[in-house]
Amino acid sequence: MSFYNLQIKEAAAPFDSSVSSLIFADQFIKFSTRLSSPLLYGLGEHQQPLLINVTHEWKRLTFYTRDFPPMQYINLYGVHPFHINLEPASDNQTNVHGQFFLNSNAMDIDLQPLPALTYTTVGGIIDLYIFTGPTVQNVIEQYWNIIGVREK
Repeated sequence: MSFYNLQIKEAAAPFDSSVSSLIFADQFIKFSTRLSSPLLYGLGEHQQPLLINVTHEWKRLTFYTRDFPPMQYINLYGVHPFHINLEPASDNQTNVHGQFFLNSNAMDIDLQPLPALTYTTVGGIIDLYIFTGPTVQNVIEQYWNIIGVREK
C-alpha cells in the first residue's frame, strides 16, 4: 500500500509498504515503509546525530519508556517515534514528509540501507500519522495538530 501527495508535482510516497508484509498478531505488530531518501531527522530520545543517514548500515533504535543514562543508540526517557524524511526533488527544492507512530508499547525501529524503516512493537494498535508537508514547517504544524502545543 502506498500513499502519495497529489498536490506536489513529482512527490515521493510518504508511506510505501511494498517493501514488506504487515504482521498483526496479539502482542506483535511489524510493518515497513520504503523511505524516499536515506536522509531523515527525528526518532529522538537517542544519543545520535541530528541528521540520520541510513545509506551504508542497518541501525536498530529501541524505544521503551524508562530513565537511563545517555548511551549511543539507546533511548533515554520517553518514547516519541516521529521522523521527517527528505524527498529528492527536481526543482532544486527539498520536499519533506513526516511519520508519527503513536504507540506506547516497547518498540524497535530498524533503519535499513534500502532505504527503508521497519516498526516492530509488542502490541497495541496502529495509529500511524502521515504528514505530507511539503516543508519542514508544514510537517511540524501538522504534527502539532495531533499532539497539541503548549499554551503560552
